[in-house]
This record gives sequence, C-alpha cells and structure tokens, in this order.
Amino acid sequence: MRTKLGRRLRWLVACGALVVAAAPRSAHAIPVFARVYDKPCGACHTVFPQLNPAGERFRAQGLHGLQPALTPMKLGRGLDVPGTLPLAIYLASGINVGTLDEPAQPDEIRTHVNLDFLRVLGGGELGRHLAFLFDHEMLEMEPESGEVVVNTMPYQAYVVAHAERFGWLANLKGGWTELPLATSAQIHRLPIRSYRTYDATGCALLDVDPPGGRCDDVPTLGQTQLGAELSGLHPERGVGWAVAFTNGSDNRVDDAASKDLHVRLSQQLGGHRLGWYVAYSPDVAGHGVDNESVRFGPDLEFYSRRGRVVGQFLASHESNPTGRERGLWHYGAFVEGQYRVTKDVVGLMRLEHVWTQTFDDTRQGGATQVRRRIVEVTAGWQWLPIENVRVIAEVTYARDDETVGNHATNEWTGTLRLATAFWPFAPPFVAPTQPGGRP
Repeated sequence: MRTKLGRRLRWLVACGALVVAAAPRSAHAIPVFARVYDKPCGACHTVFPQLNPAGERFRAQGLHGLQPALTPMKLGRGLDVPGTLPLAIYLASGINVGTLDEPAQPDEIRTHVNLDFLRVLGGGELGRHLAFLFDHEMLEMEPESGEVVVNTMPYQAYVVAHAERFGWLANLKGGWTELPLATSAQIHRLPIRSYRTYDATGCALLDVDPPGGRCDDVPTLGQTQLGAELSGLHPERGVGWAVAFTNGSDNRVDDAASKDLHVRLSQQLGGHRLGWYVAYSPDVAGHGVDNESVRFGPDLEFYSRRGRVVGQFLASHESNPTGRERGLWHYGAFVEGQYRVTKDVVGLMRLEHVWTQTFDDTRQGGATQVRRRIVEVTAGWQWLPIENVRVIAEVTYARDDETVGNHATNEWTGTLRLATAFWPFAPPFVAPTQPGGRP
C-alpha cells in the first residue's frame, strides 16, 4: 500500500517542510474546529494535539456541543456541512541524533534531518447527529533509511453518529479509528516517542516472524483499526464504556487474520479517571496458523490545570507465536507525567517497562529461547512560541536485555523538532452565525 520516492524528492520534501514549518503564522489560520467555532486551540487542547477535559467532552459529544461561528450550509433535511472548508495541513520536521551500543559492535552515532510526517486533517458536523473526521498521513520519512513513504490509505477516517438520552452521551463510529485505550496511542499523544506497551507483540519481543508471515503485519494496539465502535458516557455519574469490533490488520483493508473485540470501562472521579481494558483476537498471525491473543489491564489518569499523570498496565497472552503450540505471556506498563511550567512550556517524563516470561519452544521442535526485558526513560519539553507551532526537545534512553542469550543493547535517542498545523489558503466567505443559529 506504499510506494517509495527517490533521493531527490526526499530532500526536496524535507527542505520544503522545514521552510514551511518555520514560517510564522497566525493562530487564526488553524482551520478545522478552531475556525468553524472561532475558538483558540487552548479551548480543547493543553498543547496540541493533546486534548484537555473540554476537548474530551467535545469528542464524547460526537464532535458536537459548540455553537458554530460560521453558518453551516444545508444540503438537505437534517444534513448540514461546515460553513467553511474544514481542512488543515499538519506537519513535523527536525533532527534526530542517536547512539546504539550493541555487544561486539562499536558505538554508532546516527544523525537524521528528516520530515517526520505531512498530514491533511479534516472534520466537522454533518447536522445534529452526524459528524466526520479524517487524518491522512500523505508522507512520512523512515528515520533509519531516510526514505520518503507515500501512504495511500488514511490513518484515521470515520463517521460518527451521536445521540443523547437519559443523561447518556452515545456515539457509534465507523471507519478507521484508534482503539478505545485510556491514552491516545498516536493521534493525541504529546511525546514524540511511541508507547512500547501498545506496540509490543509476541513476534517482536521474541524477534522471530510468525509462521508464513511477517512481524510487521501483526496488528498492534498502537495503530488505528478498520471497524466500528459503540461508546457511552454518563457525565453526571462519570461512568463510561466502549465496545469496538475491528478487522485486525491495523489500518489496512487486506491481510485481516480475524475480527477482534475491544472493550473498555471507565469511572471518572472529579478530574481523575480509572479504567479497565480488554482486547481479544481469535488469531493475530493468520496464514493457517492460529495464534489466539488476549490483553487486559487497568489504567489511570490524574489531572490538574498544571499537571497530568497517566498510567497503563497490560498483561498479554499469545497461544502460538512461533507456530510450535507454545504460549507466551508478556507484559507492559508505563507511567507518564506532564507539568505546565508556564502557559507556553510543558515538561514531560515517561518511564516504561516491557518484559516477557522465559519462552522456550525447543521441546516442541522450535529454535526460540528468549527472555526479554526492556526499560525505557523519556524526558523533554515542548514550547509554544505561537499557538499553532510547537518546538519539541526530547531524549530517550532504552536498555534491552535478552537474558537467555546474555546480551544487552543500550540506546540513546534525542530529537529537536518543529510541528505546526495551518491552512495556507483563505477560506471562502460565509456569513457569521447570529444568536439563534441564523446568519
């Protein structure tokens, strides 16, 4: 589903991204919801793209609940579209520097100046009960090789139907969506570094491809999935739930090994939240080799105006990761803290641990003997010189121990990045909405 461009286009895109990202732009240039509702980014975000409680409430209301500043255009009975073009360009680019210390190998310093991603965002109401949202990552650059990759499938694209009854906010989403995890795995994630807890799979931790396939094709919790999700929230009681059925092949439409089930329950306690997540897949491997998977665990969030702490623990079991009828338990946990030093500066730190039990399938005719433990620490800060521009500095240390083979690797990675969201063209003129919803 991807095609690779040549070296010349790679550097043109990277250089162009840096120039565009560095150009100062007014916060009013941010479209999508900010322009539709004439609200600043801070109305729904702590630091974009991370949502604050008001942003979470807006999402729980099916992307409804605010009075549009621009009159929606009526297409038919009960069907409206936003009164302006609800699009944005979102991109990030910068420099990555890292060292990798492996057994019997000299330390290697790697430096990459790269385009992280170039995305088009869009969304808005389609009347009182419908809304849409899409996030298409058109271009991304592989940090190791520097290759620019063109994505033909959207990362996120869904339609949501919303209803409110008996104090409940209910939503039915269909399309490519994130899984109902406690913490957004990518779309609203503040740190650059992804969560190993959500990305961990048996084949990746054992460092072996599943029978007949590739480890890269095994779905992870950190990717969007194609499917449907029904969710509900009772704001007064603080009770929330979500049930999702997905195709089990990340955001691709092919290679689906099975249909997966995801359930999450949560309880809001003032500004804080506790939850429990369960995911079940009849087969994450495919290719005629059944590998049943179940994941479950608690999560928590503590929130204040200046700080936020989120945590997640997941226990995972795969029944047959190497095709030798030998099961594997693996675990992941992280705690992440964020603190708002000033209005425009946020500091963050995350500690994460992913580990496995001792796995040995040699008695079943295999050749895999592994016990893996990965500890990772990420720290950094983010600065908003203007509302729709982020300057990001982040450093990560990771230690990967494989105790059966008695070898370990140590890795340092630092990044300095610039991210911005804007729309370069003036929107079409639409008369502003007056009280009562009429122009």
